[in-house]
Amino acid sequence: MLVTSSGMFLLATCGMLTSVLSTAIGISLIKAIIQADTVGTEHLRRVHDNLRAVHNVRLTTNGLLTDLLFLYRCYMVWGSRRAVLILPGVFIFATCLLGYLYLPMADSLIPDKTPFIDARAPYIMGGVTNVILMCLTAGRIWYMSREARIVHGEAFRRRYHTAIAMILESGALYCSVLLLNLISISLVSKSDAAAIFRGVVSGLVGQMVNIIPSLIFVRVGMGYCQWIQEPPPADVRTPPVRTPKLLEALPEDVCSEVIEIK
Repeated sequence: MLVTSSGMFLLATCGMLTSVLSTAIGISLIKAIIQADTVGTEHLRRVHDNLRAVHNVRLTTNGLLTDLLFLYRCYMVWGSRRAVLILPGVFIFATCLLGYLYLPMADSLIPDKTPFIDARAPYIMGGVTNVILMCLTAGRIWYMSREARIVHGEAFRRRYHTAIAMILESGALYCSVLLLNLISISLVSKSDAAAIFRGVVSGLVGQMVNIIPSLIFVRVGMGYCQWIQEPPPADVRTPPVRTPKLLEALPEDVCSEVIEIK
């Protein structure tokens, strides 16, 4: 978790820097268009496209890191069974491939760089991947909670339900953000309200891809998820062995022989 959170911090910092630079260049581009500076406009457009491509590649890599974290969590919950990695692993690979093919050209201002893939494809695959991982992980914990209830009663079942609630909450939040992004991409209207909505949702996706795993880190660190901890062993005291009164009256060598015969 420390390595993953450090990687997400570095990627989020890079995303913040590229966003600031892209915004500054976008303002300069607007000034160049107003001043009818053709050479400056073309140069700024190419710089803007390159920065947006870097930003989108960073977003895809960030999503890949988050998905691998969720995949590892599912792998550990299933008792390190490699077979459970096949289906979500295929979807993670497909999501990453679509993201690297589409997102670098998604915000291009140059007409010849129009993307050839549907804009919603990477986000749909990301949502499906998240749902698969959520069902596999939460379903396995739910099955384990049934066994824990039989053996240990209701006390242990609450811990499992806490873990399930955390997984479902994070998965639902992630899917909700992706759904908003799909709605913003599907909007045909070119009004100012639609443009503002697209910008807000786009920024929300870039932030939530790191915030959602961080929420899990914080909740685990605060002790809200302790279902994997085993209870302390019961203090079983064995009653002391009493020596019969008849043996106490015998010598030690005879007493030991009698005990061995018994």
